[in-house]
Amino acid sequence: MEAVGTITLPEPLHLECGATLESVDIAYEIYGELNASHSNAVLLCHGLTADQHAVSTQDANGNRPGWWDKAIGPGRALDTSRYCVISTNSLASFGGSTSPASIDPQTGQPYGMRFPFVTMADMADAQAGFADALAIDRFQAVVGGCMGGFQVLEWLLRHPQRLQRAVVISATPRTSTHNTALWHVMREAIRRDPDWRGGDYYDGRPPLAGIGMLAMFGALFWMDRATLDARFGLKTVGNRPLSYGFQSEFEIEAFLDRIAGNATARLDANALIYLTRAIDYFDISRNHRDLKETMQAVTTPTLFVSYTGDWRYPSVEIEDMHQALKAAGGNSTHAVFDSAWGHGGFLQEPEKLEALFHAFFRAGGA
Repeated sequence: MEAVGTITLPEPLHLECGATLESVDIAYEIYGELNASHSNAVLLCHGLTADQHAVSTQDANGNRPGWWDKAIGPGRALDTSRYCVISTNSLASFGGSTSPASIDPQTGQPYGMRFPFVTMADMADAQAGFADALAIDRFQAVVGGCMGGFQVLEWLLRHPQRLQRAVVISATPRTSTHNTALWHVMREAIRRDPDWRGGDYYDGRPPLAGIGMLAMFGALFWMDRATLDARFGLKTVGNRPLSYGFQSEFEIEAFLDRIAGNATARLDANALIYLTRAIDYFDISRNHRDLKETMQAVTTPTLFVSYTGDWRYPSVEIEDMHQALKAAGGNSTHAVFDSAWGHGGFLQEPEKLEALFHAFFRAGGA
């Protein structure tokens, strides 16, 4: 099969909200070779503002950066000399999978905010349908960080027979009140941009100001005060003297301006609204008495990874999952790393994961 492409799911997708998507496309990229028996595949689930493009490539416009370059390749954390790493674009995301930007077959226009609500469980079900289309009965592992980690947790509960091991990075068993509050403010940055037009902006100018505001605020989501002080301090741009104006004068301001500019070039506003709402709804214990009861159903060897500086998805809450899984008789490991990057640790320092991943993959057999 091609290393880059889109697959239409073989069956309609029934969503938790009660709606049905009759046709669903999933965009993907593949790194490594899928063996004849299709038994060496690793599924990679991406975070909120990433997509299926995990490894850098050259195209007509030059270098196109991947979001997890240093983690994927021969000998790296996800070793492509042994495994075929398949990175899929999440349902409702930006990057080619079915989303609010897709054409609604009933109207012939982009769905916009008429797109049905999706959850992490729906995303995992769509990925399982994607695996069916590729004749992959069981993944060697399902791996993901942040929003991708939420999807891995849904895989553990909904499709346990289809993964040999699981890697959950920087993801807690549920979102927090604090996170939901922050997501609400970030969504409002888009919704209050006049160019959003209730989500029907695809025939005109997108809400660039709102996307930029969301992205700038989002950067502060995973960089704590100490990290910002160490990286930027109060240095002026180019060490220039103070100009006493309201233009971006400090390095931190210029950094956030770059974040906003990059975001407006590649993110879709409606997709961000839907994905952050899916995070709000995520709670693996919602239909159980407690976390231990939830974990009773998990039989898959699971590696949890967390970072001490991650105030969004703290280590203590990930430890709760680890302990609940152990108490339920499961095979669980929890590795905690120190990182000044906090929630961004797995993205910024993936080399720390190599030895851990190699040992975890070897323990469960190839």
